[in-house]
Amino acid sequence: MTNHFELCTGADVFLSALRDDLPGCQRSLYAQFMTYEGDASGQAFSALLAGKAAAGLDVRLMVDGYTDVVLSDVYPIKLHRQRAVQQERARTRAMFDDLRARGVGVKRTAPPGFMGRYMLYRNHKKMVVLDERIAFVGGINISDHNYAWHDFMVRIEGPLVCDLARDFCSTWDGATIAFDTPRPGSDFVLNQCAGRYSIFDEVLAMIGHAAHSLVIQSPYLLGDRIETAIRAAAERGVQVTIIIPFRSNKLAYRVWSRKLRRRLDHANVALYGYQGMAAHANGMTHSKLIVVDDRRASFGSFNMIELEGLTQKELNVFTSSPAFITRLNAFIADDLAHAVPLPVPRTTWGRFSYSLLYRFFTWWTGRLLRNSDWTARYC
Repeated sequence: MTNHFELCTGADVFLSALRDDLPGCQRSLYAQFMTYEGDASGQAFSALLAGKAAAGLDVRLMVDGYTDVVLSDVYPIKLHRQRAVQQERARTRAMFDDLRARGVGVKRTAPPGFMGRYMLYRNHKKMVVLDERIAFVGGINISDHNYAWHDFMVRIEGPLVCDLARDFCSTWDGATIAFDTPRPGSDFVLNQCAGRYSIFDEVLAMIGHAAHSLVIQSPYLLGDRIETAIRAAAERGVQVTIIIPFRSNKLAYRVWSRKLRRRLDHANVALYGYQGMAAHANGMTHSKLIVVDDRRASFGSFNMIELEGLTQKELNVFTSSPAFITRLNAFIADDLAHAVPLPVPRTTWGRFSYSLLYRFFTWWTGRLLRNSDWTARYC
């Protein structure tokens, strides 16, 4: 049996496809997101979950602890926004309590810890699984804020869905099964966590094997190894196309990516900033994909920033489906029509702070991985 992939671009298309599938969902509905907020989007999605729970299905929701600290992209240092954040946090907690009261299992993962010291160790996955028969995987989180970004989910039918359900259920039970064996020439799922870099290693291998073309779209593409691999591909003649946000939502990335733009200044590299539709100038793309030689592709939760690859739990799907890769290429072409070439900056100030963080978290992650209680909770 082969896998069938359907690209759902934007939250509206994703939700429409999910609603179309829900009447046929008869046994279980599993949903996992990094952020899930008690705004209009969260309340609407919760109504879908509660409706299936009322029908007697096994309905579970797994949400990372990130929103215990950051909601709607508002960090604690923004003191003037904290009252609104506290109000939304209260609505979010009340929403989860209501879901539990209505028969939905709700589990929070990866608590940020005292003073947020584990904030970088996130469970970054986003997926919905229906009856171990249909799944949605991609980058969309549940909040008004995230729905406004350019992103997608992929609807999947086929054998891969069983692996996605196993990933969800094993994480729910407290010991995530490791999917870390690539199957070249077929479709497969990889997951990773701190100390196990399955997805990142496979992405690097894909770049290293590129012979003709390489396309990457990422909200936060960054890191010495991946930048070196992309540059090496360009130097051996691969035509490289990269799409990142024209103006990232994160100030740190806007600073750090200056050096990326300098490093990838090459005749075979076309680097674009996604702006979005004219009515939404400076649009934020949160899409994550890689396509190599029009033959292999990957999508999922991994942002392709090495610092997060060092610390976060991620899940990606890898496929060689010609039909789906053709659809991805059409998606990329449309995004390029709403993007502009990014100039090479004159200076690359600020990247040292990323390098220091990466070294620190390399050291600290090594120490944490020696703590069995910590690894049981975060890996």
